[in-house]
Amino acid sequence: MYSDHAPCSVCGSEVRLRPHPGASATPAAQDGPAGPVDGVVGGGDPTVDVRECTNEDCPTRQPDGPDA
Repeated sequence: MYSDHAPCSVCGSEVRLRPHPGASATPAAQDGPAGPVDGVVGGGDPTVDVRECTNEDCPTRQPDGPDA
């Protein structure tokens, strides 16, 4: 399980974790085997690592702003 409790690097507010843009939200797309055909099997769960600041006024919330 992925967890990240560090505050926003810009304003210090709480950060919300979101899936990567384009990650599939359908369970069927993630239930199959992942990895090479030669035997590595497991769930293809995408890593949750897009950090979004909960402060609406934080510069990280701007389209071209820094990362939270």
